[in-house]
Amino acid sequence: MAHTASRTSIGFEPIYNKTVTTIPNPVAYELTPNTAFAKGDMVALVGGKIALATAASVTNIVGVMAESIAQAANPTTGLTYGKVYDHPDNVYRVTFVDHRDGTATGGSTTTLADTGITTTDDFFNGALLYIYAGTNAGCVRTVSDTTKTGSILTFTNPMPAACDATSKYILLGAGTEDGDYINVGAGGIVLKDEDSIDADADRYTAATGKVGPLVCVGASKVADLMLDVMVRRSCHLFG
Repeated sequence: MAHTASRTSIGFEPIYNKTVTTIPNPVAYELTPNTAFAKGDMVALVGGKIALATAASVTNIVGVMAESIAQAANPTTGLTYGKVYDHPDNVYRVTFVDHRDGTATGGSTTTLADTGITTTDDFFNGALLYIYAGTNAGCVRTVSDTTKTGSILTFTNPMPAACDATSKYILLGAGTEDGDYINVGAGGIVLKDEDSIDADADRYTAATGKVGPLVCVGASKVADLMLDVMVRRSCHLFG
C-alpha cells in the first residue's frame, strides 16, 4: 500500500521569507475574470491580469493567493481584485504528487535495490530517498550513485540496518537523464497544478537546462509528502 500523508497542504502555504523577519503583506492585483481563485493557489501574470498557474507555467510567476475569490464574485463585467503574496523571497510549503513509491527487493546499509527501478546508470544521483515503512522506516538519504545492474541506489550515509524486502520507499525525481532529481537545492521543479508540485516530471534536460519555476529549499516534511520551495528568481515577475 502506498504511503499516505497525514494531511495535504492548502496549496502553497507561506511559511517564512528569506530576507525579512515576517511574510510581507499581500498586494491586490486585478484578476482574470470569470475565474475562481483559492487561498494557496500559485498565480502568474497573463495578459496583465492574475491567472492560475499551470504545469506549463515557467515565467511571470507573481506568487500565491492570500484569499479565496469565488467565480461568482469575479464576473466578466467590471474589475475584481484579489490579494497575492508576491515577495520573490517567500518560502512556501507544498504537497508533492506523482512521486515514485516502491518496495525494495533487497540491499545493505548503504544500498537499496529494487528490480526495474532504473535501466541507466546515474539517473537518480542526488535524489531524495525516504523509507516510510519496514526496515529503516523514517530514514531520509540522498542517492550518491545509481547502478542499472541490479537496479541499485547507493547512499554514502549508512542506514541503521540493511534494507530488505520490507523497506518501502519514496524517491523524488523523474530520473530520465543525469541530474534529473529532486532534493534540497534542486531547481527547475515543475508544477503539477496551481496547488501542488510534480515529483516525477523532468525538472532538467540537457537540451534546455532547468524546466520548471521552483527550487527546493527544504525537505523537513517529506513524511507528509511536502517540500519547502521558492520561485526561481529568473521565473518570478519581480526577480
